[in-house]
Amino acid sequence: MEDVKHEMKVIICIDDNGGMLFNSRRQSRDRVLIADIMNGLGDKRIYISSFSRLLFEGYEGRYIIKDDVPNGLCRDDVCFIENVDIKPYVNEIDSVTLYRWNRVYPRDLSFDTGILANGFTMRETCDFEGYSHEKITKEVFER
Repeated sequence: MEDVKHEMKVIICIDDNGGMLFNSRRQSRDRVLIADIMNGLGDKRIYISSFSRLLFEGYEGRYIIKDDVPNGLCRDDVCFIENVDIKPYVNEIDSVTLYRWNRVYPRDLSFDTGILANGFTMRETCDFEGYSHEKITKEVFER
């Protein structure tokens, strides 16, 4: 029997300082970025929190609402993280995709990019033009 690799993937949007949220609100949003996420899923669905639902309008049936993402998710799941510190889950995560706004916004919740030094390797990076951002950088890190 062939061994099948299972992996949990997380997707996070950050500013130049790792910022994710400010005053309980997302720093920014971009519909081209969301389209890039959804196109990259193939036939998979993505787990999001109810906080993120507005971003995924028009993709109904392609996401699953789970307000304690990524807690309790199985392997092979893809999670969009906006309002959760993933440090407690880092040992369960096999892939982190960062979308960088290439701007600095006020922040009070940040992603600690230092966790990527613990066994993650950048496998892909590319820049693209968003709808409201002239440059968004996508970076994919894997174990």
